[in-house]
Amino acid sequence: MQKLDKLSSREGICEVWVKRDDRSSELYGGNKVRKLEFTLADAAARGKRYVLTYGGIGSNHALATTIHSRRLGLKAILILFPQPVTRHVQENLLLDAHFGAELILAKNSLEAALKTLWQIVTKRSVYVLPLGGSTALGALGFVDAMLELRRQIDAGEVPEPRKIFLALGTGGTMAGLLVGAKLAGLDSQVVGVRVTSSRIGNERKVANLANRVVRLLKRHSESIPDLRFSPSDVSVVHGFYGPGYGVPTPECVEAAKIVREAEGIRLDLTYTAKAFAALLSEARSGAEGPLLFWNTFNSVDLSALAERQDPRSLPKEFQAFFEGEPSF
Repeated sequence: MQKLDKLSSREGICEVWVKRDDRSSELYGGNKVRKLEFTLADAAARGKRYVLTYGGIGSNHALATTIHSRRLGLKAILILFPQPVTRHVQENLLLDAHFGAELILAKNSLEAALKTLWQIVTKRSVYVLPLGGSTALGALGFVDAMLELRRQIDAGEVPEPRKIFLALGTGGTMAGLLVGAKLAGLDSQVVGVRVTSSRIGNERKVANLANRVVRLLKRHSESIPDLRFSPSDVSVVHGFYGPGYGVPTPECVEAAKIVREAEGIRLDLTYTAKAFAALLSEARSGAEGPLLFWNTFNSVDLSALAERQDPRSLPKEFQAFFEGEPSF
């Protein structure tokens, strides 16, 4: 936990804290590590050799899956979709290649489905992780994370937050936190800031996934209460998404600059900067604290490794993403 005193003083806003999940691993941090702790263990237990997952060409989830799969002797297969090209996107693509992922480009969901089927048929020993790794099993990592926060509150490390802000992508992180908050007896409101299309990130999908998490827990313990979530139980902020996935907005660029200058914390323009922009907007409106920002980004600097990777070593269809200057 880190209190953002300098930022609060500079902006004249309420008490703000950050949960440093960007430090969740020395190899590659962020929120995906908590999900992968469960899903990669499942893949290994099932004797799988490959882990296939999806994302944009700059996907943090895809890179996290690649790095942590390799630790366990598993090979990552990444089916990736085009997105606006930034330096961060290019760096992640190069790192995917550096850590040994098989890269496959898909223009749409139908093409992705066909290429998935081909991989399953030809390789056979394939463990499929959906977009963002958002399964009921993966979301258990964030049930555990909320229980961890409860212990930190009880130990006096941080006050109980009035609201918890996080980026809402495919919903696994938010679903786990919602279930964990109920089990931990916390009154904090979990606020997801949508950073994907409303078809992917929305209240109904998060509620459905949270209910699947509860059912999974109840299969393993009779002590789990009968929790039920509806879309009205899910708080989502939709106004910071911008014109499209991965497209930086003026608000998120400003938020990233402010938190970097004040606290030395780096955010990405696709997910965390948009979520922090929403928190900043609420705080500037005179909202009471404490507010907690759940930092789902990775803070391990792998840029030197990316610089050693030649874009020409990528599959030909990915080399086009290195032509011209990136937007940011």
